[in-house]
Amino acid sequence: MGNLDKLKDIWQNQKESTIQFTESDINKMVHKKSSSIVKWILIISILEFLLPNIFLLFTDFESTKEVYQDYGLSNLVLFYSIVHVLVILGFIYLFYKNYKNIHAECSVKKLLQSILKTRKTVKYYVYYNLIMAAIIGVHMFYLIFNSQIFIEKLPENVSMLAVWSISLVILSIAVLLFWLVYRLIYGVLLNRLQKNYIELQK
Repeated sequence: MGNLDKLKDIWQNQKESTIQFTESDINKMVHKKSSSIVKWILIISILEFLLPNIFLLFTDFESTKEVYQDYGLSNLVLFYSIVHVLVILGFIYLFYKNYKNIHAECSVKKLLQSILKTRKTVKYYVYYNLIMAAIIGVHMFYLIFNSQIFIEKLPENVSMLAVWSISLVILSIAVLLFWLVYRLIYGVLLNRLQKNYIELQK
């Protein structure tokens, strides 16, 4: 049994206990737990933004740049990179704002609203990343498959239909794996927030 459940049992049977807990004590504990969960959502989103960029520092920029130029991907990569950075920074700001709202002292009603708002923000964040990954993947495949270099390298016995089919299957698997990772990480945190929401309603 969790600490919150133990505290609730003591509170509900406090006539038989020498320790007195009020409803306010229970609410403060749920408040603290909710604040901690939202803080972890904020931390994970920041790490998710920083780690790939740090990894890029150790890649061969010149070779990557040449590949982009050969297949006509330079402008596309630059455009999506700018859009993605701006959107992710926007989500990080929203996570920070949600954390500050929950972290500050507020009424039970406002805390319930903040929890709901945080859950919605996380869901939109996950949806954005998955949809954007699919859009970028299809767009890049389209430019690569229509480039002169790819057409010249493509064996005569291989059809474009087969190339597209295999590529879309691989992209679908990649997006599914991303979804499973998000489900595992953010799903656990959201479930805990949901439990806190139910406790506050009670």
